[in-house]
Amino acid sequence: MALAAACAVLFGTTACRNKDGSGYIFKYDISYNPVTLDPQLANDKNSELIIGNVFMGLLTLQPDGSLAEGVASDYTVSDDGLKYIFKLRQDVYWTDGGDFEQQCNAHDFVYGFQRLFLPETNAPRAKEYYCIKNARPVNMGAVGDASVIGVKANGDFELEITLDYPNVRFLTMLTEPPAMPCSEEYFLLSQGKYGLSAECTPSNGAFYLKSWNYSPYNITDVNNLILRRNAKNSAARQIYPSGLNFFIEDEAGFVGDFLSGTTSCIAVSDDDAALITGEYTCTAYSNITVGLVFNRKKEVFADEDLIQALARLTDRETIAAALEHYAPAQAIIPHEVSMLDKSYRELVGSEMTPEYSAVAAKSFFEKAKDTLDRSLLTGARVIVPDDAAAEAVSYIMQEWQREFGFYCVVDRLNEKEYSARLESGDYEIAVVELSGSYNSPAAYMDSFRKSVRLGGFSDTEFESLMNRAEECESMDESAELYRQAEQLLINRAAFVPLYFKNEYFFIGEDMTDIYYNSFTKTVDFSQAKQF
Repeated sequence: MALAAACAVLFGTTACRNKDGSGYIFKYDISYNPVTLDPQLANDKNSELIIGNVFMGLLTLQPDGSLAEGVASDYTVSDDGLKYIFKLRQDVYWTDGGDFEQQCNAHDFVYGFQRLFLPETNAPRAKEYYCIKNARPVNMGAVGDASVIGVKANGDFELEITLDYPNVRFLTMLTEPPAMPCSEEYFLLSQGKYGLSAECTPSNGAFYLKSWNYSPYNITDVNNLILRRNAKNSAARQIYPSGLNFFIEDEAGFVGDFLSGTTSCIAVSDDDAALITGEYTCTAYSNITVGLVFNRKKEVFADEDLIQALARLTDRETIAAALEHYAPAQAIIPHEVSMLDKSYRELVGSEMTPEYSAVAAKSFFEKAKDTLDRSLLTGARVIVPDDAAAEAVSYIMQEWQREFGFYCVVDRLNEKEYSARLESGDYEIAVVELSGSYNSPAAYMDSFRKSVRLGGFSDTEFESLMNRAEECESMDESAELYRQAEQLLINRAAFVPLYFKNEYFFIGEDMTDIYYNSFTKTVDFSQAKQF
């Protein structure tokens, strides 16, 4: 889980209005204008950041990965894991800051899920929820009536959801944007503009959208989203800030804004963390795995024995020590990942990579020599996305050259060039970063799939393990299947883990209870306090 750390320096602060830390307006930089605040259509981090502060689902996700009540106060699950019944609170209200105000009820969730699966909605994340009964045929257009999906209201304040097959992540998925409610009345009145302006974006969550100002040609400070406390919802469960201001700024100015006190908090990578010196609360998240991918479509790697030889001649401890800030990766999925509130690595173990061994490496190389064209051992192109990756590769290459006469050429590329080369398969070896867009082993496996889809690796057993893991009722069984899938990738050297990278979240002086999700990149400000 996240490790708390303290950093050191001076930082000016603004006094809060109330002794309990409430009443402050918190500020945060975002790098581009959100695409849409329609939860069923959102599929980018800034849209989902705003949605997370404006809407509330059946359940909410706590900082430790556990689940808590949202609109639902309680729920039951059938013994077969296929039927969920949610009891809804009666003190959650919709508002748009104007005349619209009504209770959020079970019918709003039914309509939200129907919109998610209707083909004409073209919801980008609908497939993630195909476990819901009849969701797939409705979304594929095979069934024209969305009312057949397994979501129904038993009165105004009880919701029943039926699945076609168990999904160990299902409850967590109910905290995410696609599962947010939608008031049918408000949606129809918005006349196609739902979620595209402050005037057409309702809130059933902590804050409502007061204004949304953006022009791509504007160089002044008016590109922002202004959120204010949903007073009706705060009366039932206190929302501490009086509001939030999100500034749409160039990323180059994020650190300066935080250090000057213009913004309240900031998420940065390893590279930028060194710039922030001061007395700030700092939380580190080990959530990125860096490793090697061999392009099996290239002639030099037609024989997997050579891949195995190179993989075993990879000294992770030396690499991590040389890079200073990074920890050696003995597995693909980092320690930050949990399944509900249990650490995935604690469930399945942390040591998965074969031992670094020149003897074992030479044994594999001897097997490859008979069929290997030695001329291919010179000039292999290695693409790397940053300086740390280039430094890591340099240590590895020295051993490859010394032991096997295998000479590589490193291409240090900017983000655009790197992405294009990786996408086209124009490399022999790539240093790849795996990250998860949500907190699950599946997210890292999906990241792997996307990274290597043109690299020639495929394995039917791997796909079978993933499918079974995603359809398990038991968390322990699901974790074991993910472990087997992860081990298969390591055993076949489909991905050779090198080191884990960190992300850091800094909070301004005298501020507390601002919660960052390092997977979704969302920030929960509802309990944020300034003293």
